[in-house]
Amino acid sequence: MQHATQVPLVPEASAVPVRERIYIGTCSWAEKTFVKSGFYPPSVRTAQDRLRYYATQFPTVEIDASYFALLPSAYSRRWAEETPPGFVMHAKAFGLFTGHAASVERLPPGFASLLPPGLRETREVRVADVPEEFLNACWDRFREFLAPLASAGKLGYVLFQLPPGAKYSPETLEAMRGWKRELSGCRIAIEFRHRDWSRHPDALEFLAREGLIYVMVDFPDLPRLMPVVEAATADWAVIRFHGRNRDGWDRAGATTEQRYDYDYAVDELRPWTDAVERLSERAGRLFAMFNNHARGNMAKNARAFQGLLEGA
Repeated sequence: MQHATQVPLVPEASAVPVRERIYIGTCSWAEKTFVKSGFYPPSVRTAQDRLRYYATQFPTVEIDASYFALLPSAYSRRWAEETPPGFVMHAKAFGLFTGHAASVERLPPGFASLLPPGLRETREVRVADVPEEFLNACWDRFREFLAPLASAGKLGYVLFQLPPGAKYSPETLEAMRGWKRELSGCRIAIEFRHRDWSRHPDALEFLAREGLIYVMVDFPDLPRLMPVVEAATADWAVIRFHGRNRDGWDRAGATTEQRYDYDYAVDELRPWTDAVERLSERAGRLFAMFNNHARGNMAKNARAFQGLLEGA
């Protein structure tokens, strides 16, 4: 007779990194298609149990919900309490900060009142349009969200992902300095998505001078997307695997799920093992994070990559 999987209130230990310094994980634990993919045993039904179970499988995870909304600190406090010692949680920066549109409907109570009357009735706002008082309140709320994880020693990097169309500019570099000032004491990771950044070597030099983490990306080989540039600009290194679904990324109107619907073959992951070995020698920690969430592929591929590294 099969017994239901029992998830302890708090796992005694996190899943362990590879060789102490190489952490492999996924870019969400609660994304809806991932939850339905079969990664979680049937008995793991609640949000709390899913995070606890996840922490027994991988030593690290990204919080993607913090990109879409300014989450309350009660969430991060609970996650810090429910995960074992050594578990590392990274937070994706609120999209408004990086030039993405932010939903007015999803703002915390009272925040819309800080917007000019004309913006309160719109669906979305962007950083260039909002008053300083509103932006400062957003930063305060985001810092409050990060604080419980930082206090518990479980906060990893804070990911600032630039919009796909954002090209190199001195103004964007200056914005990065501002993000660093707003989150003093946090490790800031920067993800370029437009290929134009690869044509400006001084961009990586800037990250190194500022102590900002350069995020390497694995994308389809398309003219507008950032290519693989192997580099470590800080004491941590980060690789994010987005999948190589050319049609999904190249087709106008493709949904997010269609873009990230990709299952890496082992032979596509294998060349990364040498890069990880080199990078882990230069950086104190390396995080390989899988974001191809459709149909549970990110967990499947993360496990396959871990197997490659353990067998190397």
